[in-house]
Amino acid sequence: MNKSHTMINIGRKLRLNKIAYFFRFIRNFLHFRGLMYGKIVSIKDILDGCFQNVELLYHNNVRLYYAHPVYNDGSSNKSELIEGMDYIQYAVSIHNAIVYGDSNQITLARNQVLFDMPSYDTSNRFRYSSSKILAVKGNHIFYWKGITLSMEKAIWMGGIFTGNYWHLTYEFINKFIYLNKLDIPLDFPVLVDQVCLDFPQYKELIDIANYKGYPIIGVNRRNRVKIGKLILINTPHFLPPNLNTSEHRTEDLQFDVKALRDLKNYLLPYSSHREFPKRIFMSRKTASSRKSFNEDAVIQLLSEFGFEVMVADALSVADQISLFNQAEWIIGGVGAAFTNLLYCNHTTKVILFIRARHLYSPFSTIASALGISLLHVTEEDTNKHIVRGDIHDSFEIDLSYLKKKLIELGLETV
Repeated sequence: MNKSHTMINIGRKLRLNKIAYFFRFIRNFLHFRGLMYGKIVSIKDILDGCFQNVELLYHNNVRLYYAHPVYNDGSSNKSELIEGMDYIQYAVSIHNAIVYGDSNQITLARNQVLFDMPSYDTSNRFRYSSSKILAVKGNHIFYWKGITLSMEKAIWMGGIFTGNYWHLTYEFINKFIYLNKLDIPLDFPVLVDQVCLDFPQYKELIDIANYKGYPIIGVNRRNRVKIGKLILINTPHFLPPNLNTSEHRTEDLQFDVKALRDLKNYLLPYSSHREFPKRIFMSRKTASSRKSFNEDAVIQLLSEFGFEVMVADALSVADQISLFNQAEWIIGGVGAAFTNLLYCNHTTKVILFIRARHLYSPFSTIASALGISLLHVTEEDTNKHIVRGDIHDSFEIDLSYLKKKLIELGLETV
């Protein structure tokens, strides 16, 4: 057990966590100007019921897919797409709606809150609390109010986790493809979370997606915005937030394969076409301490095979597209940089380092849908007695094992 887990357990015994939660509640209550609640409705309810302030612009019933991650244990050498849930993709126009910075819920009227994800969560597996959502209990949602702003009309492209490059790409940038097909006048501003405009690569990605030229306005996480006429497009995939349990399932994340391929085809032309090495190691030097491993030693070993170190944060989006599209081999620890798997060609071979085997990998379905060879390597491959802990715990890749595996895969030293 690591130190952080020990401190958490001690805190629980002393009931310090309850005190901390109480003070956090008071802080958030003052910060967001109050607490609110509402009855959850979904697009299924809108299709079945009478919501006079909601106009359906389009809806499409699609089948989502997922894939098992391939680990280096000999049990499987190919990841096949598996049929998942039936899912509704849609766009609606809502009169007198309220949106919330850094959150997915939309207030319709009379305490009715449009929030789709719980209607698909039949096993109650997911935890929806975020900086704005306090809790979901049954068919009710409790959330922080926020500082109120008003607009005549807008298109909402914000939501939880937009500050994460992976979620921004697959949940929100994908929506622009649908927006560009709708006949929405260019005087409708697009609202995004302010964090998307604060990071150069995030803003670059949004500018690429927004080729029609809608005005872009950032929304602070403390704000809520009352909008006279709101255009809302839902995400084409099912990508829930945190789990209520530590047990991950392969089907926790599900994708619309066509939407993935459409996104790739849409973004690839924006490659910078800059020349990059064909064998690359994606460093996590500038990332958080989560999922850390013996990176320096791995880099030294990989240099013998002609790999060069790259840092995604140092590159523009256009360069990242070019980097991943040209690469023949890509190796690195699991992290946001591998969002760029989307741009790989079907001959690219990818190795991801991760602490321990799990049935869940956010990259497996993307790789399977796009025909990319993706292998997960864990420290379990050389240490069968490892104590399974948190997926974010630090770990160590066995160098002799890794060298042997690279040679088995056809790589030669230079």
